[in-house]
Amino acid sequence: MGAETVGAKTRNRWKLSLDTWAVLVAFLLALLVRTGVFKHIPW
Repeated sequence: MGAETVGAKTRNRWKLSLDTWAVLVAFLLALLVRTGVFKHIPW
């Protein structure tokens, strides 16, 4: 029971909603465009 509980807690720690992942990806892409890694992202 102890190992099962710890495994479940650590697994859920990294589980984020789809909206959160979308915002994080958008911020990352905006940062890459801002720094000049990407000149243009073809949407």
